[in-house]
Amino acid sequence: MRRSPLPLVLLAVALVVGGCTRRAVEGLPPGVSVEDLPDSESWNASLRTSADGRSQLEIDAPYLARYDRDTAYVYLGPAPGDTAATPVSIRLFDAEGAARGAVRAREVRLFDNGARVEAEGQARATVSGADGAVIDAARLTVEGTNVTASGGVRAEVLGGGGARVRAPRVTIREGGAFTASGGAEVELSGRAQATVRARTVSGGSGRYEAVGGVRVVSSGGRTLVAERVIWSESAGRFSAPGAFSFDGPGERVRGVGLSATADLSRYSFRNATGEIEVSE
Repeated sequence: MRRSPLPLVLLAVALVVGGCTRRAVEGLPPGVSVEDLPDSESWNASLRTSADGRSQLEIDAPYLARYDRDTAYVYLGPAPGDTAATPVSIRLFDAEGAARGAVRAREVRLFDNGARVEAEGQARATVSGADGAVIDAARLTVEGTNVTASGGVRAEVLGGGGARVRAPRVTIREGGAFTASGGAEVELSGRAQATVRARTVSGGSGRYEAVGGVRVVSSGGRTLVAERVIWSESAGRFSAPGAFSFDGPGERVRGVGLSATADLSRYSFRNATGEIEVSE
Protein backbone atom coordinates (compact mmCIF):
# COMPACT_ATOMS: atom_id res chain seq x y z
CA MET A 1 0.00 0.00 0.00
CA ARG A 2 1.35 3.39 -0.94
CA ARG A 3 1.68 5.68 2.06
CA SER A 4 0.39 9.23 2.18
CA PRO A 5 2.75 11.95 0.93
CA LEU A 6 4.50 14.26 3.37
CA PRO A 7 2.55 17.21 4.75
CA LEU A 8 2.26 20.16 2.40
CA VAL A 9 3.94 22.44 4.90
CA LEU A 10 7.03 20.18 4.97
CA LEU A 11 7.22 19.92 1.20
CA ALA A 12 6.67 23.64 0.74
CA VAL A 13 9.55 24.53 3.03
CA ALA A 14 11.78 21.91 1.45
CA LEU A 15 11.19 23.39 -1.97
CA VAL A 16 12.12 26.86 -0.78
CA VAL A 17 15.31 25.88 1.04
CA GLY A 18 18.23 25.38 -1.31
CA GLY A 19 16.30 24.98 -4.58
CA CYS A 20 14.95 21.48 -5.07
CA THR A 21 16.20 19.78 -8.25
CA ARG A 22 16.13 16.28 -9.75
CA ARG A 23 19.58 14.92 -10.55
CA ALA A 24 20.53 14.41 -14.13
CA VAL A 25 20.68 10.84 -15.35
CA GLU A 26 23.96 11.29 -17.23
CA GLY A 27 27.16 10.58 -15.37
CA LEU A 28 25.70 8.32 -12.68
CA PRO A 29 28.30 6.56 -10.51
CA PRO A 30 28.82 2.86 -11.23
CA GLY A 31 26.10 0.72 -9.69
CA VAL A 32 23.66 3.64 -9.26
CA SER A 33 20.38 3.52 -11.18
CA VAL A 34 17.69 6.13 -11.72
CA GLU A 35 15.60 4.39 -9.05
CA ASP A 36 18.30 5.19 -6.48
CA LEU A 37 18.00 8.92 -7.03
CA PRO A 38 15.84 11.14 -4.82
CA ASP A 39 12.72 12.74 -6.25
CA SER A 40 13.90 16.06 -4.83
CA GLU A 41 16.76 17.33 -2.69
CA SER A 42 17.80 20.45 -0.79
CA TRP A 43 20.87 21.73 1.05
CA ASN A 44 21.01 23.50 4.42
CA ALA A 45 17.40 22.60 5.09
CA SER A 46 15.46 24.20 7.93
CA LEU A 47 11.97 22.71 8.25
CA ARG A 48 9.01 23.39 10.50
CA THR A 49 5.95 21.14 10.42
CA SER A 50 2.63 21.75 12.15
CA ALA A 51 -0.93 20.45 12.36
CA ASP A 52 -3.95 22.59 13.31
CA GLY A 53 -1.57 25.38 14.24
CA ARG A 54 0.45 23.23 16.68
CA SER A 55 4.14 22.48 16.13
CA GLN A 56 5.11 18.88 15.32
CA LEU A 57 8.80 18.93 14.31
CA GLU A 58 11.53 21.53 13.91
CA ILE A 59 14.41 20.23 11.79
CA ASP A 60 17.84 21.55 10.79
CA ALA A 61 19.89 19.39 8.44
CA PRO A 62 22.82 19.90 6.03
CA TYR A 63 21.01 17.97 3.30
CA LEU A 64 17.49 16.71 2.56
CA ALA A 65 16.37 14.14 -0.01
CA ARG A 66 12.77 13.09 -0.57
CA TYR A 67 12.00 9.62 -1.92
CA ASP A 68 8.50 8.89 -3.24
CA ARG A 69 8.46 5.11 -3.08
CA ASP A 70 5.92 2.50 -1.99
CA THR A 71 7.34 3.37 1.42
CA ALA A 72 7.91 7.10 1.07
CA TYR A 73 10.46 8.78 3.33
CA VAL A 74 12.64 11.84 3.74
CA TYR A 75 16.37 11.41 4.28
CA LEU A 76 18.23 14.00 6.39
CA GLY A 77 21.99 14.00 6.85
CA PRO A 78 25.23 14.59 4.97
CA ALA A 79 25.01 14.98 1.21
CA PRO A 80 26.63 12.22 -0.88
CA GLY A 81 30.40 12.48 -0.52
CA ASP A 82 30.24 14.90 2.42
CA THR A 83 32.13 13.47 5.41
CA ALA A 84 32.25 16.64 7.53
CA ALA A 85 28.58 17.62 7.66
CA THR A 86 27.06 18.84 10.92
CA PRO A 87 24.59 16.46 12.63
CA VAL A 88 20.85 16.62 12.02
CA SER A 89 18.94 18.37 14.80
CA ILE A 90 15.23 17.76 15.47
CA ARG A 91 12.98 19.24 18.14
CA LEU A 92 9.93 17.16 19.09
CA PHE A 93 6.52 18.39 20.25
CA ASP A 94 3.54 16.61 21.82
CA ALA A 95 -0.05 16.59 20.56
CA GLU A 96 -0.70 19.93 22.27
CA GLY A 97 2.31 21.58 20.62
CA ALA A 98 4.47 21.67 23.76
CA ALA A 99 8.17 20.79 23.50
CA ARG A 100 8.78 17.18 24.57
CA GLY A 101 12.38 16.55 23.60
CA ALA A 102 14.97 16.52 20.85
CA VAL A 103 16.98 14.17 18.62
CA ARG A 104 20.47 14.67 17.25
CA ALA A 105 22.19 12.23 14.88
CA ARG A 106 24.34 12.00 11.79
CA GLU A 107 21.50 10.56 9.66
CA VAL A 108 17.72 10.66 10.10
CA ARG A 109 14.83 9.24 8.11
CA LEU A 110 11.25 10.44 8.45
CA PHE A 111 8.38 8.05 7.69
CA ASP A 112 4.59 8.36 7.76
CA ASN A 113 4.57 12.12 7.40
CA GLY A 114 7.11 12.47 10.20
CA ALA A 115 5.15 10.29 12.65
CA ARG A 116 8.15 7.93 12.85
CA VAL A 117 11.71 9.24 13.17
CA GLU A 118 14.63 6.85 12.67
CA ALA A 119 18.08 8.17 13.59
CA GLU A 120 21.50 6.55 13.50
CA GLY A 121 25.13 7.50 13.88
CA GLN A 122 26.08 8.90 17.30
CA ALA A 123 22.40 9.38 18.01
CA ARG A 124 21.19 11.23 21.10
CA ALA A 125 17.66 11.84 22.31
CA THR A 126 16.42 13.91 25.21
CA VAL A 127 13.01 13.47 26.84
CA SER A 128 11.68 16.58 28.58
CA GLY A 129 9.98 16.69 31.98
CA ALA A 130 10.73 16.12 35.65
CA ASP A 131 11.23 12.41 34.94
CA GLY A 132 13.05 13.08 31.69
CA ALA A 133 15.99 11.20 30.23
CA VAL A 134 19.04 11.51 27.99
CA ILE A 135 19.77 8.57 25.68
CA ASP A 136 22.88 7.83 23.61
CA ALA A 137 22.84 4.91 21.17
CA ALA A 138 23.84 3.70 17.72
CA ARG A 139 20.19 3.85 16.58
CA LEU A 140 17.05 5.61 17.78
CA THR A 141 13.42 5.37 16.76
CA VAL A 142 10.83 7.92 17.89
CA GLU A 143 7.24 6.87 17.34
CA GLY A 144 4.35 8.46 19.16
CA THR A 145 5.48 9.20 22.71
CA ASN A 146 8.06 6.36 22.78
CA VAL A 147 11.80 6.56 22.15
CA THR A 148 13.42 3.18 21.42
CA ALA A 149 17.21 2.95 21.39
CA SER A 150 19.40 0.01 20.33
CA GLY A 151 23.10 -0.66 19.93
CA GLY A 152 25.29 0.10 22.95
CA VAL A 153 22.59 2.11 24.69
CA ARG A 154 23.48 4.41 27.56
CA ALA A 155 20.70 6.38 29.20
CA GLU A 156 20.41 8.66 32.21
CA VAL A 157 16.97 8.81 33.81
CA LEU A 158 16.57 11.97 35.86
CA GLY A 159 13.52 11.50 38.09
CA GLY A 160 13.06 9.70 41.41
CA GLY A 161 16.69 9.78 42.52
CA GLY A 162 17.96 9.06 39.03
CA ALA A 163 19.49 6.03 37.34
CA ARG A 164 22.15 5.30 34.73
CA VAL A 165 21.12 2.56 32.33
CA ARG A 166 23.18 0.38 29.97
CA ALA A 167 21.51 -2.25 27.81
CA PRO A 168 21.29 -3.56 24.23
CA ARG A 169 17.81 -2.05 23.94
CA VAL A 170 15.99 0.65 25.89
CA THR A 171 12.50 2.10 25.39
CA ILE A 172 11.65 5.34 27.19
CA ARG A 173 8.04 6.46 27.33
CA GLU A 174 6.54 9.88 27.88
CA GLY A 175 7.45 11.11 31.35
CA GLY A 176 10.70 9.11 31.57
CA ALA A 177 9.48 5.59 32.45
CA PHE A 178 11.78 3.07 30.75
CA THR A 179 12.25 -0.60 29.92
CA ALA A 180 15.81 -1.87 29.44
CA SER A 181 16.06 -5.35 27.96
CA GLY A 182 18.50 -7.89 26.57
CA GLY A 183 20.66 -7.88 29.70
CA ALA A 184 20.53 -4.55 31.55
CA GLU A 185 22.79 -2.85 34.05
CA VAL A 186 21.32 0.00 36.08
CA GLU A 187 23.26 2.16 38.53
CA LEU A 188 20.76 3.57 41.00
CA SER A 189 21.43 7.02 42.41
CA GLY A 190 19.61 8.70 45.26
CA ARG A 191 19.30 6.60 48.40
CA ALA A 192 20.32 3.22 46.96
CA GLN A 193 23.86 3.72 45.59
CA ALA A 194 23.66 0.19 44.16
CA THR A 195 24.05 -1.56 40.81
CA VAL A 196 21.31 -3.81 39.47
CA ARG A 197 21.91 -6.39 36.73
CA ALA A 198 19.05 -8.36 35.21
CA ARG A 199 17.55 -9.60 31.98
CA THR A 200 15.03 -6.74 32.08
CA VAL A 201 14.76 -3.61 34.23
CA SER A 202 11.78 -1.27 33.99
CA GLY A 203 10.15 1.55 35.88
CA GLY A 204 10.23 5.27 36.49
CA SER A 205 9.73 7.99 39.11
CA GLY A 206 12.03 6.15 41.51
CA ARG A 207 10.33 2.74 41.39
CA TYR A 208 12.13 0.08 39.35
CA GLU A 209 11.49 -3.63 38.84
CA ALA A 210 14.23 -6.05 37.75
CA VAL A 211 13.31 -9.49 36.38
CA GLY A 212 15.39 -12.46 35.27
CA GLY A 213 18.64 -13.48 37.00
CA VAL A 214 18.67 -10.33 39.13
CA ARG A 215 21.85 -9.41 40.96
CA VAL A 216 21.97 -6.33 43.20
CA VAL A 217 25.37 -5.19 44.52
CA SER A 218 25.42 -2.41 47.11
CA SER A 219 28.23 0.12 47.45
CA GLY A 220 29.30 -1.76 50.59
CA GLY A 221 29.70 -5.04 48.72
CA ARG A 222 26.55 -6.82 49.91
CA THR A 223 24.89 -8.93 47.21
CA LEU A 224 21.26 -9.89 46.67
CA VAL A 225 20.35 -12.51 44.05
CA ALA A 226 16.74 -13.28 43.06
CA GLU A 227 14.48 -13.78 40.08
CA ARG A 228 12.59 -10.54 40.79
CA VAL A 229 13.62 -7.46 42.77
CA ILE A 230 11.82 -4.15 43.29
CA TRP A 231 13.44 -0.89 44.39
CA SER A 232 11.37 1.99 45.85
CA GLU A 233 13.18 5.31 46.22
CA SER A 234 10.39 6.81 48.34
CA ALA A 235 10.44 3.88 50.80
CA GLY A 236 14.20 3.46 50.56
CA ARG A 237 13.88 -0.31 50.35
CA PHE A 238 14.60 -3.30 48.13
CA SER A 239 12.16 -6.20 48.09
CA ALA A 240 12.42 -9.70 46.63
CA PRO A 241 8.93 -11.27 46.76
CA GLY A 242 10.13 -14.79 45.87
CA ALA A 243 13.18 -16.90 46.62
CA PHE A 244 16.44 -15.03 47.23
CA SER A 245 20.02 -15.46 48.34
CA PHE A 246 21.89 -12.79 50.25
CA ASP A 247 25.59 -12.48 50.99
CA GLY A 248 27.34 -9.82 53.05
CA PRO A 249 30.26 -9.45 55.48
CA GLY A 250 29.80 -12.41 57.84
CA GLU A 251 26.29 -13.13 56.51
CA ARG A 252 24.83 -15.76 54.21
CA VAL A 253 21.06 -16.18 53.96
CA ARG A 254 18.76 -18.21 51.71
CA GLY A 255 15.05 -17.56 52.03
CA VAL A 256 11.78 -16.25 50.60
CA GLY A 257 10.31 -12.75 50.75
CA LEU A 258 13.17 -10.35 51.53
CA SER A 259 12.77 -6.69 52.48
CA ALA A 260 16.02 -4.73 52.85
CA THR A 261 17.27 -1.20 53.40
CA ALA A 262 18.93 0.85 50.65
CA ASP A 263 22.45 -0.40 51.50
CA LEU A 264 21.25 -3.99 52.20
CA SER A 265 22.68 -3.73 55.73
CA ARG A 266 19.36 -4.43 57.47
CA TYR A 267 16.77 -6.89 56.26
CA SER A 268 13.89 -9.16 57.15
CA PHE A 269 12.35 -12.15 55.38
CA ARG A 270 9.31 -14.43 55.66
CA ASN A 271 10.91 -17.86 55.49
CA ALA A 272 14.37 -19.40 55.53
CA THR A 273 14.92 -22.19 53.02
CA GLY A 274 17.90 -24.00 54.46
CA GLU A 275 20.85 -21.74 55.16
CA ILE A 276 21.45 -18.86 57.59
CA GLU A 277 24.97 -17.90 58.59
CA VAL A 278 25.54 -14.72 60.60
CA SER A 279 28.90 -13.95 62.22
CA GLU A 280 29.09 -11.43 65.04
